[in-house]
Amino acid sequence: MDIATVGAFAAYVAIMTGTPGPGNLTFMAIGTSAGYKTAFPVILASQVGSIFLNLCGAFGLGQIMAQGGPVVTLFKVASMSYMTYLAWRIVNLTIQPKGAVTLPSFWEGLFIHPLSPKTWAMSLVAFTTFFAANNLGQFENAFILTMGFLAGGLISHSLWALAGQSILSVIGEGKALRITTISMAALMLTVTAWSMFL
Repeated sequence: MDIATVGAFAAYVAIMTGTPGPGNLTFMAIGTSAGYKTAFPVILASQVGSIFLNLCGAFGLGQIMAQGGPVVTLFKVASMSYMTYLAWRIVNLTIQPKGAVTLPSFWEGLFIHPLSPKTWAMSLVAFTTFFAANNLGQFENAFILTMGFLAGGLISHSLWALAGQSILSVIGEGKALRITTISMAALMLTVTAWSMFL
């Protein structure tokens, strides 16, 4: 794997993990409603899920997803259902009294990437573009793919959560916070639905 390919892969990871998607919008919403410290354990959990997804993609499951059929239909239903549940959890943080709703947990964060159509798409495209025809073995390719997205995800998700926390410090609690959180949750669902048709 030459330096040019590594650089291209790094640029791809930076762009794909940095742009809006279900994960980034989730962490921005959590940061906005409850701050970065609350978002960070969920960010870590999402990256554990990301490792699982990228390993599955590198070892062949991505090809099954790319072929379509009943498995993909089931995945889309599960994805939209989970993202709707997550959006509702986030909105509840601001529409319910403090302490009435538990904060998103580590376990809830585990499923963000495995059930995100955007994450599956970017992993599959990355593997077929940068790794399918190089001179490395499957394990080496899987390692580089996984570590690349792990680093990109930790950085980008943290930046989105910190941006959300900055919004919280500006608008404070109250009606503006509720409107902002609801808007981000709705945008997260819109992005999820849109990415299903890519």
